[in-house]
Amino acid sequence: MGTYIWQQQGWPYLTWNIKELSYVLGEARNRQGRLAGKVSLLGLDLKKEILLHSITMDVIKSAELEGKLLDEAMVNTSVARQLKLNLPGSPETNPAIDRMVQVCTDALLNYYQPVTEKRIFDWKKALSASGQDAEYRNALTSETTNTQTGDLHMQDSSLIPDEMKRFLKWINTIHPTDPVIKAGVAHLRLTFIHPFDEDNGQIARTLTDLFLTRADNSPQRLYSLSAQIYRQRDVYTRVMKKAQNGSLDITEWLMWFLYCFETALIEAENALTRVLEKSKFWEKYRLMRLNERQVKMINLLWEGLNDNLTSSCWANINLCSPDTALRDIQDLISKKILYKKNSGGRSTSYALN
Repeated sequence: MGTYIWQQQGWPYLTWNIKELSYVLGEARNRQGRLAGKVSLLGLDLKKEILLHSITMDVIKSAELEGKLLDEAMVNTSVARQLKLNLPGSPETNPAIDRMVQVCTDALLNYYQPVTEKRIFDWKKALSASGQDAEYRNALTSETTNTQTGDLHMQDSSLIPDEMKRFLKWINTIHPTDPVIKAGVAHLRLTFIHPFDEDNGQIARTLTDLFLTRADNSPQRLYSLSAQIYRQRDVYTRVMKKAQNGSLDITEWLMWFLYCFETALIEAENALTRVLEKSKFWEKYRLMRLNERQVKMINLLWEGLNDNLTSSCWANINLCSPDTALRDIQDLISKKILYKKNSGGRSTSYALN
């Protein structure tokens, strides 16, 4: 077996080619600025709604990467409580979900606080199913492996205390390194140190969120990197394993990390554009008389309902007769809200105008 990255002389002083990364980093930073500009156009309620959804997805997908399946409604409720948002009629949560959400919100709301050993241990305690006090793994080899990252860790656990001291010193030292780059480096280093038997991935992504929040200089996180990593999880594993067996130059890992980050920003920007368009739409038609079925279907269309909207689809969703569905649709066509896409009997479909 070849030499792992942490066995090489010079570890943990990782290097990267900033010239090679600068273009992608610059593009990502520009997208951050554009996203912030669009956020400034949102009303307070819309901003809270998007923030709530973004953090909820971050918690759910980061947990799912570790093989934990969470109830979305419960996570949403817990996030709302942490952010002091009122959600009437929300379901009850459970202590395990509340603790997981607290870890995420701690990284966002307290992003400029030092990352101490105690803070890492508190995160680990909160993420564990039992909620017991945390300690570094102490077996010669880890008894558990993460479903996504496999055996990406140094086997000799006796090195962990010193490795973590060096890591935390680096984390808390002010560097000229861009915080987005530092987020990617921190993610990789902690994953390879693998200080605990479980939850290392979630802790690594929590650190990533903390540094990305520093890069935003705002806890208003309206994108989810964990959700994007989840979509790219097979590539994520391959790139991590390649870095594990590579040199101290982690340019390739950082290039993928920046790509993933930029893609998350693009998706958030597209979602915000849609939200703004939807807001303008309802502002335009706020005085228009519409029934409950029409309002429901218009909102579903804005939220991404399959664009092949037919009268039978309308009838099935609203549990109404085909004649009622057709009257609803024809009324919206007359009000220039919907238009007929094509004709042909049952294949006739409609879309937002």
